[in-house]
Amino acid sequence: MTQFSDIFESQPLVLASRASALAMAQSELVRARLSPISTEIMPLTTKGDRILDRSLADAGGKGLFIKELEHVLLSSGCDAAVHSMKDMETVFADGTMIAAVLPREDRRDALVGPYASLDALPEGAVVGTASVRRTAILLHHRPDLQIKLLRGNVNSRLAALDAGKFDAIVLAVAGLKRLQLDVEYAPIDPSIMPPSAAQGALAIQVRDADDARSAAVIAACAGLNDATAAVEVTAERAMLDQLDGSCHTPIAASAKLDDKGTLHLDGMVLSVDGKKAYRSILSAPRGAADKLGRELAEDLLEQAGGHAFLA
Repeated sequence: MTQFSDIFESQPLVLASRASALAMAQSELVRARLSPISTEIMPLTTKGDRILDRSLADAGGKGLFIKELEHVLLSSGCDAAVHSMKDMETVFADGTMIAAVLPREDRRDALVGPYASLDALPEGAVVGTASVRRTAILLHHRPDLQIKLLRGNVNSRLAALDAGKFDAIVLAVAGLKRLQLDVEYAPIDPSIMPPSAAQGALAIQVRDADDARSAAVIAACAGLNDATAAVEVTAERAMLDQLDGSCHTPIAASAKLDDKGTLHLDGMVLSVDGKKAYRSILSAPRGAADKLGRELAEDLLEQAGGHAFLA
């Protein structure tokens, strides 16, 4: 990527990032991969970071973490934005594109606290999460649990656990690893709790323009793309798009590409209270990732009785 050095010598490539410790750590991963290109990180506190007294769904949805970064990107205040791809809606701002999906980190969820599994939690245990998917799956597996809202950054959530407000909390394994936190946790078996679409994946969003600088940014970032991660999240996000899922809808999607080039997609939809759940697994060649996601979505809708099931 040294061919871009001259372009970014006088004006470094600027990466916009949420200001949380996890988002900054993720942006530092991108920055390191872009080396030796000169880069800077622009931290931004988004509306989603500021509203902590209600669930993300009630506050306005995933876009609360993305829109402000997109605004800065489109106004040329930065060259690219780094996102946890699971926070991105299936439709993003016109005039932008995803230049790269980085190699995926562990996509599993983590039960953080002193218990080795969900089954080891005591009767009526209080578990903290802000995710409707995690809430529904927890209640589906353990209807006795008390699920309470837990918003904020990773460190504030861990502090709430340490303060005894919860018996355990659920976080993404990827975040714990990227922050290199030394905390007690047990990965939750994906057969019980399949992850959200694109969990563990980082996306680099750029302007879709043909001026010299934008073209250089696209080319530099495209060099970071991981083909396996990209095809997996394509299937997962296609399923999500076909379901027209919102933050109010408990949806899980996890695709895995095998060494023979076959993509296996595991999808699940649940009622908000976890009492009803529908799940299916379909496979297709890697070149049919989008079609696979949409077919699995239709399978799940047929099982659930149509779109009326979705929140």
